[in-house]
Amino acid sequence: MNHEMISHDGPGHRWLASRSAAGMQLGLDRMHALLEALGAPHLATPTVVVAGTNGKGSTSAMLAGLLHAAGVRVGHFTSPHLVETRERIRLGDRCVSAERLDAALVQIRDVSDALQPTPFEVLTAAAFLIFRDQKAEIAVLEVGLGGRLDATNVTDPLVAVVTQIARDHTRVLGTSLAAIAREKVAIARPGRPLVVAQPSVTIGAARRLGLDCPISKVGTDILIEDISVSGKGFGTSAVLKGPALPEPLHIEVALHGAHQLENAATAVLAYAELQRVWERPLQPLVEVSWSLAEVQWPGRLEVISTKPMVVIDGAHNPAGMRALVAALAVRSERWHVMLSVRDNRDPEELIRLLAPVTDTFWLPRMTSARLRRAEELAQMVDACAPLASTAVASSEGCFHHACREAPLSAGLVATGSLYALGEWLGSGVFSSPRLHRWVNGPDS
Repeated sequence: MNHEMISHDGPGHRWLASRSAAGMQLGLDRMHALLEALGAPHLATPTVVVAGTNGKGSTSAMLAGLLHAAGVRVGHFTSPHLVETRERIRLGDRCVSAERLDAALVQIRDVSDALQPTPFEVLTAAAFLIFRDQKAEIAVLEVGLGGRLDATNVTDPLVAVVTQIARDHTRVLGTSLAAIAREKVAIARPGRPLVVAQPSVTIGAARRLGLDCPISKVGTDILIEDISVSGKGFGTSAVLKGPALPEPLHIEVALHGAHQLENAATAVLAYAELQRVWERPLQPLVEVSWSLAEVQWPGRLEVISTKPMVVIDGAHNPAGMRALVAALAVRSERWHVMLSVRDNRDPEELIRLLAPVTDTFWLPRMTSARLRRAEELAQMVDACAPLASTAVASSEGCFHHACREAPLSAGLVATGSLYALGEWLGSGVFSSPRLHRWVNGPDS
């Protein structure tokens, strides 16, 4: 983890890397103590908190985009980063500078010796400091893991959002959807709006927790109609209607895949709730919905080349892989798949899901010890997808040879882990136009 934390040679980043041994430790006591030592920066900025198994990053990016289009000075905190640590913290339409982040990390270092915060707690606190010091009007916070005990769950959000829920991190969050939903719904506050993308699971969890809060639901308060998928299966548009909207809203979504329409509807519903409860006036949705076609969210069903067709996607759990496969299957052809999987994931189910759309699995030998060995994955492919071919080589070799073969199929998709995408992007195996614009702004 150390090299992944040091994306800038400053004292704050070096100290952050030294904290990597702390790993993941859920709980709010350290976070509250750290924020108190920093002068309570988390109380300076109104927040929207977004939790969920899948879709929370896309939804938070879309909501932040809507607010930016409305002229709001919006902060956005997300995770993980792909190449640079500063990808996690944005102001407006670009990431903060490495120097600004480093200064915040030094400030945290100087008050935290006795507290021993985790890296995620440090970065969350850094976001609060930067949003306060840069006078953000509101901050959109993506939960890291779960919700109830996540470091982001220390504010009193104007609106809480819960996207799709699936079984993931079951050793920490529980094995049933109901248990996982309770962990995520715990970001909501009594009397404050809760926006949910999956009402059948989340409403019951909220009621079992005794949360007395108004709940807005995708599928009831906002409906997705007239879906159009174009652009060789990757362009997406629809009409949003429902009681939450004063008029039908035609949207085009920059993020590919029909599943992103639900994320867009969730973000629009959260914006509508903010219009109702936030004291700052917001522009009508019809005047800002264009921004959904401009949202940059790198490494999520991102087309980085069309000749040959190359797609990168960080799907790393079964629900995310199903969404990816559904998008790939629209083209009705088989793909070359460059696959790498984290060591804490079950690759076999991911391989089985990919098998119907895969011609060849290209399995790179990765540098990070957190990613499974290519030879181990090859054995699993032989067992779980016996009709597919396999090839093991270096990352550069896999990508080069797969691109050469890709024109004979639908194309190449690189997937299985955001950490793997980060290694490939960081080492120059391929590049992400969205990532460049995410970091530097849309005109860069």
